[in-house]
Amino acid sequence: MKIISNSREGNKVLIEVEEDYKQFEKALDKALVKAGREIKVPGFRAGKAPKEMVKKAINQEYLDSHAAQELISELYPKILEETKIDPVDFPKVDILEQKKKKPFKFKVEVDVYPEIKLGKYKGLKLEKKKAEVSEDDVMKVLENVRGRMSEGKEKEVALDDEFAKQVSRHGTLAELKAEAQVTMQKEKESESDADLKNKAIAEASKDAELDIPAGMIEREVDVMLDELRSSLAPSKLTLDDYLKGIKKEESALRDELKKSAEIRVKGKLVLKAIAEAESLKVEDKEMEEELKSLAQASGRELKDVDEGTRKYIEEYVLRRKALDFLVEKAKVTEVDAKVEEAPEQPQSAEEKKDEK
Repeated sequence: MKIISNSREGNKVLIEVEEDYKQFEKALDKALVKAGREIKVPGFRAGKAPKEMVKKAINQEYLDSHAAQELISELYPKILEETKIDPVDFPKVDILEQKKKKPFKFKVEVDVYPEIKLGKYKGLKLEKKKAEVSEDDVMKVLENVRGRMSEGKEKEVALDDEFAKQVSRHGTLAELKAEAQVTMQKEKESESDADLKNKAIAEASKDAELDIPAGMIEREVDVMLDELRSSLAPSKLTLDDYLKGIKKEESALRDELKKSAEIRVKGKLVLKAIAEAESLKVEDKEMEEELKSLAQASGRELKDVDEGTRKYIEEYVLRRKALDFLVEKAKVTEVDAKVEEAPEQPQSAEEKKDEK
């Protein structure tokens, strides 16, 4: 394989490639064998007909097309390795020359990660909501539970020790209140931490300069739709049910999600750039722990993880480390949780997962 040219304009990379005709002939043989398994030649069982008979039964253009696809699929990983590019979408491929006894030539056009000029990301001034749970907060929750019980039993239920026994493992109302206080406090702390991290990403992204490829935004919209499907699943609703309920086409919803998707993508790219700028690395032990955690969550073995999945996990862990770095280096001031604040940056599912 020979790289004839390699140029970049913005986020698009254009690469022209040449391969010896002998390699194309090998790809033709593979395409012929594969076709022989799929078509029926009179007088022969599937896959048993001689090559020459299979060749006569198949359109040559069909064979050439499949051979080209086969060869390009084999060469693409080598192209990425040699050019050191990092694609963010599927490539667009055009065949330039495909003639007998002539070198096979094609060009690849693909979006790559954008070049990023980071703004300030160390020493960010951030406000963190105080994680406070009052006795009134606890009582409001218990009153709601009591109200639902009263409706179910069609009589007024008292908020007493008997109530505590019916709704929990505790024997007294005081014990139930104490447990509720601890649980609600943990939830408040988790919400406060998540809010702080959202603000850190938004602040670090504010002055960063980059041009986001359209394909990355579309892929993030896909992720957001998948998240919506997952949130609807417990209610046994489909995305179609949801769209009917809000009287919208999926295309209209996708358009609405694009702005939020762009913000999320920018945050991810900025975290990636910060990780590179600070030489943050993912250690083998960290990868093992992450894989173990995923295995437990999915209930299946994850020993043999393919390279694509491993890379995805590594990038996620790296962004998480960059986010922790931002918070660690920030100047954080605690504020009352009831203070009105600016809208927060939409958060990706993976960042949410980390903050639980």
